Amino acid sequence: MKLRTKIFLTFSILATVPLVIFTAFCYKRYTETTYERMDVISSHLFENAQNAVNDTLTKVRQTAGAFNFYYNDGSSIISDLKNFKDSDSPPDTYEYFKMSQTFKRTCQNLLYSDQDIYGIYIFTPSGYIFNCTNQENGTIQSNYDFQNADWYQDTMELDGALYISDNAVHDCFTGDKQTVFFAQCLKDIYTHEVVGVLMLDCTSNMLDLSSINTMPEVTLLTIDNTKTNDVLYTNYNELPPDFVNTGSSIWHTDLNLSPLRLTMVMDYTNLAKEFNVTAALIIIICAVCITGYIIFAYIISRYMVHPVEHLSHKMSSQSGHTLIQSTRYLNRTDEIGTLYNEYNAMVESLNAAVKQDYQDKLVLLDAQMKSLEARINSHFLFNTLEAINSIAELEDNETIATMSLALGNMFRYTLKTQSELVTVQDELGHVNDYVTIQRIRFDNRFHLDLDIPAEYLNNKVLKLILQPLVENALYHGLNYCTTGDTINIRAYAENNCLMMDVYDNGQGMDIETLTKLQSSLMEEASFTELGHRNKQSIGLKNIHSRIELYYGKGYGLTVTSRQNEWTNVQIRLPILK
Repeated sequence: MKLRTKIFLTFSILATVPLVIFTAFCYKRYTETTYERMDVISSHLFENAQNAVNDTLTKVRQTAGAFNFYYNDGSSIISDLKNFKDSDSPPDTYEYFKMSQTFKRTCQNLLYSDQDIYGIYIFTPSGYIFNCTNQENGTIQSNYDFQNADWYQDTMELDGALYISDNAVHDCFTGDKQTVFFAQCLKDIYTHEVVGVLMLDCTSNMLDLSSINTMPEVTLLTIDNTKTNDVLYTNYNELPPDFVNTGSSIWHTDLNLSPLRLTMVMDYTNLAKEFNVTAALIIIICAVCITGYIIFAYIISRYMVHPVEHLSHKMSSQSGHTLIQSTRYLNRTDEIGTLYNEYNAMVESLNAAVKQDYQDKLVLLDAQMKSLEARINSHFLFNTLEAINSIAELEDNETIATMSLALGNMFRYTLKTQSELVTVQDELGHVNDYVTIQRIRFDNRFHLDLDIPAEYLNNKVLKLILQPLVENALYHGLNYCTTGDTINIRAYAENNCLMMDVYDNGQGMDIETLTKLQSSLMEEASFTELGHRNKQSIGLKNIHSRIELYYGKGYGLTVTSRQNEWTNVQIRLPILK
């Protein structure tokens, strides 16, 4: 395969594959988001419609329930209706007039507060009718035989439950408006006898959900009576073709007035069409970009590779010991021109370059050999210290022997340990070698106390974290054994962590110095501070940074002190067996 083809395919694949993947992801995510959004919209719309209808029906219940209340004097509509339930002993005209006035006073407030009610009626078993209307739908037809009406019989069978009529023009009213009426038996609370039937004639718009339905072109809302199959409300008298299809979502719920049910049908297919423009735009943009990338890749591959192909042909056609220069593309100012000019210069100086390169390699090899010969072998240092130790023992100089042996152990521990993690016992051995040398130096004017339970001696800890703290306690805490004389190392477990305290009874620190030191430990750990020392502490920040970088946040040093009394450096480490 030619280089031009490789570059063209590489550019095309690198440009188109991520774009296709990204477009597919965006399209899939956009589609999922669209349907999730449609679900949310449908859920909110259905919930709002349900709440609106239930609120309206609750008002109807409350209005009907108002006739069961008692007045302050102990009387009520139901108690007054007892006089009208028996047709054999009808009340006189005055009692009928008084009852009518009482009924109208009660109903006028209800009609005034609820504009959806056209009229309120009470039908007694004895044939009397009490009414109060706003004249929007007239009143009850004269000589209306309500006792033989179907709605009256159904209401009596419901035994106190609300009867709901269909949404139509009813022949029992003198008006010609389309209404929905609710009927309910009124019973004596003591004898449970029916003393009358209450009717609430309401406007058909009381169940209208057009203000709730924000997308009527794709949403069908219906309120129907599941018992009689009467439709009390719908925003579509005739459904458009294919409105209910496989892409539609259907929602049902029973309302708080049985047997009414709210149904919503959301046409997701037509609703999604509003979002399909964006989805198509995503695909079109992807196709245009892919086409542009392919054309661009072809032009770039031809522009870049053609001069290389010519030079490759020129170089492959060389024969003999004489190399022929090329005269093309020498005037170009880009990398191609540089390549051709450098090729011609290379042809001219090839032999000299090969000779010079050969000589340089010989000089470099010679320098490396001399460097290897001059390098100090670390074994020389250890062997020398052991020789000093042997001579000191032969000369019976125990001090020199002890110091050289301890110093050799320290060097060996520092240089020869293969891992960054060592046991607590190894780290304490390093501390003991250091303390051995310092005790000789300071004539045993301080002592080291170890409180390390045996169960922690095999725990793994980071290398070289205890000896610098002991050195810091000796120099800064005990002030070269002029203030205090004790250094204590203690180990214990706390909250699943290994805690190690390095305590001294030296001069301590004032609040300003302690605060400054604690602030430096709280600073973000960085590699530039590794190995750093200052006058205030021997590598405290260094040790804290190493621990934090190795184990993570939450581990490291905590310094506490009291001036002229003591200083304690606490190390927090994970428990590693």
